[in-house]
Amino acid sequence: MQHGTNGVRSLCAALGIACVVFLASTPTHAASKPAAPPPPPPPPAEAVPPPPPVLALDRIRASGRLTIGYRADAAPMSSRDASGNAAGYSIAVCRKVVDALKTQLAVPTLAVDWVTVSTGFDDVRAHTVDLVCAADEVTQAQRELVSFSIPIFPGGVSGAVRKNASESFQHALEERPPPYQTLWRGTPPPTLEHRTYAALGGSTTLDALMDRMKSLRLTASIVAVDTYDAGVAKVLDGGTDVLFGDRARLLDAVKRSAGAKQLRVLSRHYTFAPIALALARNDDDFRLAVDRALTATYLDPSFGDVYAAAFGAPDSDTVAFFRATAVPK
Repeated sequence: MQHGTNGVRSLCAALGIACVVFLASTPTHAASKPAAPPPPPPPPAEAVPPPPPVLALDRIRASGRLTIGYRADAAPMSSRDASGNAAGYSIAVCRKVVDALKTQLAVPTLAVDWVTVSTGFDDVRAHTVDLVCAADEVTQAQRELVSFSIPIFPGGVSGAVRKNASESFQHALEERPPPYQTLWRGTPPPTLEHRTYAALGGSTTLDALMDRMKSLRLTASIVAVDTYDAGVAKVLDGGTDVLFGDRARLLDAVKRSAGAKQLRVLSRHYTFAPIALALARNDDDFRLAVDRALTATYLDPSFGDVYAAAFGAPDSDTVAFFRATAVPK
């Protein structure tokens, strides 16, 4: 190979520059270096933890504002009045809560934004609303979504009757089972027979009433009414002996009736469903602040006027409910 190369060189000397091309194209056997390996990929970026949620009290203190949601179609608990303002029993209670929070948080100029919210709790969970003042029942399913204050009303199913109904009939309706026991009867009291019972058409109360009549084997009539006002009118004119339904709506309809003095809502709860204010989960400090404010409200003698303005004078069971609901210091 050495000899061949020298020959080429001699030929190049004879031919001149033309050999440059030949020499440049002559393969060489010099060892080539291996290609450098590609650089390793950069390490994955560490996941950035989400920022901690802004707690309600911090947000309220920083902004000097409290955002309260209410449902415009939940009368008598919450609604929008003719002037476009929030109205109802829950709203009146929340106004008392706001007054107490001003003192608690040392923010005397605390402003309130009242905003309407639809069904569900998306606004609370998104922290765009601090508190919902409406007619929300405290249930296990609801508590998976939001937290609740101590109750603001002893909800559930009750009944409205005429005050001049027979004492035996009213007593049978008011009769309650012994504590932690079932009220067993071979036959229902005769005074419940041959009566007419009413409930709102399409309601679960109407379904439950029909089932109960069958289980008791009562000889009685059941009628559906379109509205609570229509049902109260039927009680007044004798078209029905009892109107069963949501306790708050019964109290409201009776109070607004022209014949209110002739009617009464039974103290008995056939079902019990406490109503409370909704707030975000995992915000215990704000919930405690709201519960303190509610407790101060319930212990204030003026609270009786708040309740009476919406539902009439409270009965002894209702008074006992609020006394038991207040949280001791």
